[in-house]
Amino acid sequence: MPEFIQLQFDKLTLITAAVYAAFLVLSLRLTFPMYIAFRKRKSGFGTIFNSVTEKPEALATISLKNVHGLVVRTTVSDAEGRYRLIAPRGEYTIEVSKQGFVFPSRYVTKEKNPSVYDNILSAKRINVKDFGAMTKNIPIDPGIERGLGFFSLRFHLNKNEMNILLLLSLAVSVTILYILWQSILIWMVFVAYAAILAGRFVNFKPPQPPFGTIRDESNKRPIEKVVVRIFETRFNKLLETQITSAKGRYAFIVQRGSYRIMFKQDGYKTVIMNYPAIKEDGTLIAHDVKMKKAEKRTAE
Repeated sequence: MPEFIQLQFDKLTLITAAVYAAFLVLSLRLTFPMYIAFRKRKSGFGTIFNSVTEKPEALATISLKNVHGLVVRTTVSDAEGRYRLIAPRGEYTIEVSKQGFVFPSRYVTKEKNPSVYDNILSAKRINVKDFGAMTKNIPIDPGIERGLGFFSLRFHLNKNEMNILLLLSLAVSVTILYILWQSILIWMVFVAYAAILAGRFVNFKPPQPPFGTIRDESNKRPIEKVVVRIFETRFNKLLETQITSAKGRYAFIVQRGSYRIMFKQDGYKTVIMNYPAIKEDGTLIAHDVKMKKAEKRTAE
């Protein structure tokens, strides 16, 4: 066997490659929650997640109550723990319920946040200042029957620890490549690791904001006090009315069906937008709109 080939399959090189691969697999596994949080950031959704494992929780019920204790909005998280709630301006109480879990979390809070998620909602009270979809990430604590204890609490890493582990894995990779640059096995392991990391970042596509903005077509400024109405097309039924604030924002969450949205404001031409085939429940309708000023009529 040629000397170069022998170098590739040297016993020490094989052991090094195996240990190196195991270390990288562990690194990828432990930093996976950070990738999930990164992918969901500014996605137009909020996420309900397990405060211990960082995993999203499906079928959690989220309710929004007004100051009188009446439920004004409610929804259920999907298979990826995602939810959407349109919250009109005002003060509300949030209730999150799922069997075996407790809210608010005692372990992940806004003040002390060891989670990989940002934009945390850990209290029951929330003050909404403008229309838009709620995108707060909500931690819920597992109960005793789900393994809540010291060891399970310390099993996952926080955001800073994951960043350190990611940098450490890159440093280890560069060091091993420098020492064993002639080894095909080492290069194969590194290329596979780099491809997975690249895939995580390439697949991230920043989606639209969780609200639409209504602007003056000429000066691009947001328009205040626009009356925005959404109708169910089939029976021409008015479903909801919103009035924009100084930021000109609006947003609707709809079920499958056909809809029409009307934008009206004094001094502007009325705008109508049609959505004839919404195919998914919980769809966010929040596109930017430009309104033209109406021509002033002169007296004859």
